[in-house]
Amino acid sequence: MKQLQFVVYLFILNSFLFTVNAQPYYKLPSIKDTAQFNKGIAHTAWLLTSSNKSHPNTVRILVYGQSISEQNWWKDVKKFVENKFPLAHIIFINKAIGGFSSDRLKIMVENDVVSFYPDLILFHDYGNEADYEKIIQVIRGRTTAEIAVQTDHMAVQNQEWHDRHNEVWLPQIVKKYGLALIDVRHAWKTYLQENKLNLKDLLIDGVHLNEHGNYLMAGIIKKYFETLSTALPVEPYTTILIEDKRLNFKKKHLNIPVIGNRIDFVWKPNARSDQPILVYLNQKKPSATTSCYYYTRPSLDTATFFLKKIGQLMAMKLTDKAREEDWMMTVTWTDSVQQQIGFTLNGSLTGEDGNGSSDTVFISRSGKIIIEPHFWFRAKEFANFPWLTTGDVLQWQVRSMCKDKVNPASFVTTVIQGVENRSHQLQLKGKAIRYLESIKVYAPPLQ
Repeated sequence: MKQLQFVVYLFILNSFLFTVNAQPYYKLPSIKDTAQFNKGIAHTAWLLTSSNKSHPNTVRILVYGQSISEQNWWKDVKKFVENKFPLAHIIFINKAIGGFSSDRLKIMVENDVVSFYPDLILFHDYGNEADYEKIIQVIRGRTTAEIAVQTDHMAVQNQEWHDRHNEVWLPQIVKKYGLALIDVRHAWKTYLQENKLNLKDLLIDGVHLNEHGNYLMAGIIKKYFETLSTALPVEPYTTILIEDKRLNFKKKHLNIPVIGNRIDFVWKPNARSDQPILVYLNQKKPSATTSCYYYTRPSLDTATFFLKKIGQLMAMKLTDKAREEDWMMTVTWTDSVQQQIGFTLNGSLTGEDGNGSSDTVFISRSGKIIIEPHFWFRAKEFANFPWLTTGDVLQWQVRSMCKDKVNPASFVTTVIQGVENRSHQLQLKGKAIRYLESIKVYAPPLQ
């Protein structure tokens, strides 16, 4: 009898528990409103589900936010999406920054997101709601990226504020800007209640996830992606078909009015030519357009995560004199009490470009770079972070997202990216225009 009871016990236990990384965890809770999620990422869903061997769509997915978004759950989600949609060419990256709540992340968002120009962003952040909405506005005004907003998981926080933020404010933002919602919080509560768990069972410090918490977070988000089925085409761009009657091959040029901030060339099958198409935007080479440029994150070590010390530069403004170039900033003095540093700036093409300090607006001698006082990483609450020291060197690159000339290729070519989201005049010159099949023009939903 006892043996039978033991077998029954094991059967019941196995019906609720299973093993992940040698750890027994409970089955995932059900999720709600998957139709809203599918609608909110309709273009990404179409890209993923319509990919095939002869036409593997490129799908760019960005994880963005702060420390919760840095944790290991995202790698599990990445692997799941890649395995579920093996015929798609998926570029899945993470640019989350630990400690960067909405007031800090808003400084980074435009350069971070526009330079990658994703199809989908998995987004979660803490901080004040005004800056949170500002981040959404920047993304929706500067890219056509769909945004899947993750609600907060359950943590040792002000539950009343977070309940209102996640159950009232976030759904309003989702509706206002046409986003998707991943309701982590409701599923987290259900998981805790059904399995009689405490918050500490899923967390390492009251907020951050342990292995069990990462399992749950990944599982909730994967369940949303599981619901994606064959979708109808939803295109965030206008397609301009290139027809012979629109071209004057004797003059070898094409002049087209466009509205948006990204332009892709789609080539005819087997398009090949050593002669490039010359590209002009508003009668100028794209390289003369300030907003074509972005910068990599200033870093002490370009091979690892960029943020290592208090006092580092987070952001900058590029002026109309910016060009592709490598930059170095050398720390000349530090004051950890006043949280200030002094520095010299040097460009690979420009040479020595001035010196300044973090307490005043700095305009480089060449006029290429502007640094404002709030662009520096000051963090008294990060007591374990070391300070920059004299002699430390920050490095970054300025690169262009636009091309002055382009040769026909076997793949879609992004020619213009990051310019102002408005009306433009696109002019093309060269015999290779005849190899163009169409032009895609991306117009972000917010002007």
